[in-house]
Order: sequence, then C-alpha cells, then structure tokens
Amino acid sequence: MRRVMQLLPLALILCVRVAVAQQRTINVGDVVINYDVSGRSGPAVVFIHGWSHNLSVWDDQVAALNSRYRIVRFDSRGYGKSSGYSDPSADPQDLLTLLEALHIPRAYIVGHSRGGDVALRFAAAYPQRVSGLILEGAFPEGFPAPPEIGQFFASLSTVAKTNGLDSAGKLLLTNQIAWVPPGRNDITERYRHLWSTYSGKDLTNPQPESHRVPVPTTDQIRNLRVPTLVIVGDHEAPFIAAADDSLARWIPGAKKVVIPNAGHGAHFAQPASFNSALMDFIYSVERNKPKK
Repeated sequence: MRRVMQLLPLALILCVRVAVAQQRTINVGDVVINYDVSGRSGPAVVFIHGWSHNLSVWDDQVAALNSRYRIVRFDSRGYGKSSGYSDPSADPQDLLTLLEALHIPRAYIVGHSRGGDVALRFAAAYPQRVSGLILEGAFPEGFPAPPEIGQFFASLSTVAKTNGLDSAGKLLLTNQIAWVPPGRNDITERYRHLWSTYSGKDLTNPQPESHRVPVPTTDQIRNLRVPTLVIVGDHEAPFIAAADDSLARWIPGAKKVVIPNAGHGAHFAQPASFNSALMDFIYSVERNKPKK
C-alpha cells in the first residue's frame, strides 16, 4: 500500500503532462495565430470557436477527448491572443497553414456558430483535408435572418462605440441567442468571462473581409461529399435552428443531433451530451472507412 501511495504523485504528474496543451503561435503571413495542441495519437480533431469567443471555450472537449484524439484549437484572427482583425474568409486559409505546419493531412473540423461558417468554408474549399465536418449552431453567411436580428447586432456596435463594450455585452445577454437553462448561472458567468476577454475590435472598428475563401453556394453545399454532423440545442434561436435544418437536409448523408436543455452553446451547457454525440460520430466514420 505504501508503494502504491508513493507512485500516485508520479502518476498524477504524468496525467497532467499528457493533458496540458502545448501553447504555440504561428505566423501565417499577415497575422500571428495563437493555438494549442493536446493529445498524443488518434485522428486529429480541430475546434473553431464562435464570435467573441476564444479557444478556451472548448476546455470541456479537450478534457474529454484528448486521451483518444489529437486535439487542435486556435484563436481565430482578431480574437483571443491572435492578432489582426476578424475575417472569416481568411480563417480557412489560416487553418490550412496550421494543419500543414503540424503535418496533419486530414482532420475532423468542428465549428461553433461563426466557427461553423469557417468550418463550412474550409470543407467546401479543401474537402480532401476533411475527415468529417461537425457544425454546431452554425449560421453561415448568406442565410436569411429576420430583420430584427440584423438590427439587434447593428445595435451592439452602436452601444459598444457610445457606451462601451461592457454595455454591449449586457445587451447581448438579453437576447435569445444567449439562452441558458434555468438555474445554470455558471453558464451565464462563463458568457460574461468570455466577453471580458473579447477585444471588441470588430464592433468598434470593423474591417471588410478579404474574400480569400468565399461562402459556399447552395449548390456547393448540396454537393459536399464529407461525412457531416449537425448539432443544435433544443432552445437554439429559431433562425439558427432553421439554418441548421437546411444544412442537415442539403449536405448528402448528414446526420443531425438535438441536444436537450441547451441553447446556442450546447458544447459548454451540456458537454457530456455534446461530447458523446461527437465521439459517436467520429467512431462511426472511422469504423466505416474503406480498408486499405
């Protein structure tokens, strides 16, 4: 028993070393991208965060998946610790550069919200680099939204410029897109913390897209030939849920999973359900791969 107790600290140290992500940066030409890598073997899985967030929003997924997969996550340009300005048309090229630097030929690409737009652009532009596509609460650019939604997000910019970023964040938390399950103040606090780390540059000083990787057309989406999982919370904002329904219908063979008691951020509101759906999907794709 004494010998076991002596070995426990060493075992804990080894576990921590495996779990801790290797934080790095990469210069992609015009900006520096912050990213980290964790896990040692298995298929590669890339996580792309949503608007105003950063790579830390995937902490629950890293903890659950890094013993089985090689996990890559990054701060999109203009967010977190990455430099530059928000540009979802440049993010896919940034990801391609990152995968090439890491010698990862193919990966499962997971995108939440704005990150779903980036993931879809990446899959349409570089399908040979995609083992599987996972879209959570995705609302790709070009999908129709009610006029009041556009007005609401335009008001965030006005509020941020006139009253400060904190006021814009408080306004955002009143919108249905920030719905949290009753009694889950921990999620609200997580939203607040994420907002506190957000620079707000794209609200106070928006820059035009570079149009490096365009939004895929409806025909391109319908002809996408990569295994796809669409994940949506059962309390998702209706206009986003409608877009996700369309994506699930249009992409050939796409599977759709609804996460109970979750809104726009199902991966941190209900991480166990989200992680289970994600791992089941990856397992299914890997199991059905043609044998060489």
